[in-house]
Formats: sequence, structure tokens, C-alpha cells
Amino acid sequence: MLLLLPLIFSLKAPSHARTGNNIAVVKSRYDNIELVLSNYHIPYDLINFRDLADKNIFSKYNSIFFPSGIESNYEDNISVKWHGKQISSVKLAKDYFELDEAVFGNNLKNFIKNGGSAYFSGYAYKQMSTAYDNFKFFEDFPFMGIPGRIEANVYDDLAMFSMKGKSFLYMEYPGWIALKDVSNAQVLSESRFETPKGEKSGPISVLLKDGQGEIIYTSYYSTVYSEFKRFNIYRIAGNRVLKKGVELADDHFQKAKGKIIDSFLGWETSRKYYFNIEVGTNTFYFHSDGVPFMYEIYDSDNSLIISREIYEKSQNYTMKSTKRGFCYIKVYPGGKERWKMYSIVSARGAQISPRILKTGKYILYGIAILFLAAFIKVAISRLK
Repeated sequence: MLLLLPLIFSLKAPSHARTGNNIAVVKSRYDNIELVLSNYHIPYDLINFRDLADKNIFSKYNSIFFPSGIESNYEDNISVKWHGKQISSVKLAKDYFELDEAVFGNNLKNFIKNGGSAYFSGYAYKQMSTAYDNFKFFEDFPFMGIPGRIEANVYDDLAMFSMKGKSFLYMEYPGWIALKDVSNAQVLSESRFETPKGEKSGPISVLLKDGQGEIIYTSYYSTVYSEFKRFNIYRIAGNRVLKKGVELADDHFQKAKGKIIDSFLGWETSRKYYFNIEVGTNTFYFHSDGVPFMYEIYDSDNSLIISREIYEKSQNYTMKSTKRGFCYIKVYPGGKERWKMYSIVSARGAQISPRILKTGKYILYGIAILFLAAFIKVAISRLK
């Protein structure tokens, strides 16, 4: 009887996801993330590099952006005295700051494992490496990239988001971070590119998962507005909303596959993506952080499968397929509201309704009570 109780209470573990969608951006010199966030109407706090020494920074936010060029400026850390036109002394400034990499790395790893999301770009690989030293470089030298246009293959969620398998990117900076490989990471885009050592190929952006959280690292950050950058921004800033979509799949005991997080910008009247479908049951979970939205699903020939407008923030649609392929999902805003994030998650496997689970739990509770009553009755009878 007592052995049944842990099973009963473990049928559905409570969620301990972070609350709120608080976002921080570390002030940087090269990757102007704050400009993009502001134009997407995504609220954020701009913090300084030295703020990273405070471990409470990581408990305050759900998402943190570490753009390329976040190190302290040299001029901030030295004190120069002049006598006429001559330098009389150069010494460290009184408020000299050097990040404790071991402490930062530990704080970052705990942040990700506990469900946080982070974005790193370009030269910020150095800070990411304090916790995730997964980078491999050509000739063990990171700064191999030569400015120029590259043609990158894009995969998985990035391809579904951007609706294309290739992106043409302009690598603006000399000495950009040319990756040979990133271990234990999902490659979102890769390309061939020129280096002083000849033509090479490697990842341009990757997704690394650890515990309940994830990190996007990208060597490319030149263009302010593009589907490539938009994907990166929303994937990290929309951490909380995306998790809600995944939780909807988990609640039905399905495995989340494709994940889209986005919003309608001020001038947009629709957005379109594609999702892979597998043989068997495929379910799409829709969740809005604002007003509900309408959606349409089309097959690979652009023939309409379903069109729905339901005034619910969370909804789902299940379809069965006899072959592997893909479908298109087009979403429309449910009113005049814009800028609010929404998520679409595709999931696979037999769908079990939470109501069935709840009913099953009550049945098990009843059986447990009957067993307990019988046990007590027998025990009392033996005492007489």
C-alpha cells in the first residue's frame, strides 16, 4: 500500500519554471542587440560588463544577451597622467575590474541548467568558454575570418522560421570568429568561407542545450534586421513563452520537435513557417502571450488542411500522416495588438489528454484509500 503512494504523487511533477520574462543585455561595442530589441518593442535592462561579477544578476533574469565586444575598455581600467605633452605616469585605475572567469563560468552554467537562455556572438565566445569550452578552431586560432559574403546552409528551427534552406550573409569584420566545430551542440547554420589558410568550412551558428536552458552562439551579427537575426533574438528573449508551448506538449505526453517563437511586428498582417511531419500522430501547440491568433495549416502543395480562429491563448491541432514530409503554418493576429510573442511547437507521439491523466489519478487515489481502509480494518480485527 505505502509503495503506491510515491507512484501516485509522481504522475505529474510540478513545474518550477522561472516566472516573468526579464531580459538583460550586456553593453557591447560591436553587436547592437539593444537597437533590435527596442525596435521589436521587447523590454530589457542594459547592464555593464562589471555587473557580471554579481551572481544575483543571473537570478534576476530569464534571458541574457552577451553580444560581441563586451569586455571592459582598456581606457576604463587605466589611469594616465600628463605633464604638458608628455605622459608622466600610467597605472591601473582605482576601480580596475577583471572578471573572475571561474566564478562567472559557474554562475553561467547554473543559470542555463536552471532554465535560463543566453545569446553569445562573435568575440563573446571567450566568456561563453568559461562554462562551455566546446569550441574548436582552425590552427587553434579563432580570428581566421576574412570579410566578405558567404552562403550559409540553415537547418532545423532556423530553416523553419526563415522558410529557406540557405542564407546569404555578409561577414563585416576582419578576424571574425571562424569555427571549425562546436561539440555537443546542434548546428543551425554552416558555410564555406575564406581564411588566410585557404577555404574552410564550419558552423556559423549553433544551439547548445544544458539542463532546462539553452544557448545560441553565432559568428554572424553584422546585419541588424534579417530573419537570421530575428530568429536569434526571439529564441532567447522569448524563453518563457516558448517553454509554455513545450509544456503544452509535455502535458499531453508528447515529444516536442520543432519550435518557433516570434511576434507580429507593427506592420505585419501574417507570418508563415514550415514544420516537418512524421509518420503517425503530429500535433501542433499554439500559445500566445497576448491576444489569441488565427492559424491556417497547408500541406506541402499549399492546399488548405484547416483554418481556425478560436478565442483561446493556448490551443492545439492534431493530424495523422502516412508519410514523412512537411506542412506550412500561417498565423494571423487576432486583433490590432502587435509585438506580443507567441510560440508554435510541433510534437510527435500518441497524445494523452490531461483529463484522462487526472481521472486516472483520482481512480488511483480511490484504490489507495480502499487499500488503506482494508488494512486498518484487518489491523483492528487482529487487535481484538
